[in-house]
Amino acid sequence: MKRTAFFISDGTGITAEALGQSLLAQFENFNFTKLTRPYVDSVDKAGVIVQQINAAAQADGARPIIFDTVVNQQIRDVLATSEGFMVDIFS
Repeated sequence: MKRTAFFISDGTGITAEALGQSLLAQFENFNFTKLTRPYVDSVDKAGVIVQQINAAAQADGARPIIFDTVVNQQIRDVLATSEGFMVDIFS
């Protein structure tokens, strides 16, 4: 089964990617397309990412998995409007 995983951060994305990769490694039967989106540090940028997440959901026929390390609550709220399943590292 194909799934898309997004690693989203308001910084470099290294932490989100490292933690997300370690969790995804537990699911050998899935084929993950892994996309890192660093420096998502504004509501406008988050809106663009939501569009990408929703497009991946349509293409895959399954909810993308989102690993995020975004500190700003407004940005996290925008990301939460997507069709993805959020794994909020900080919560």
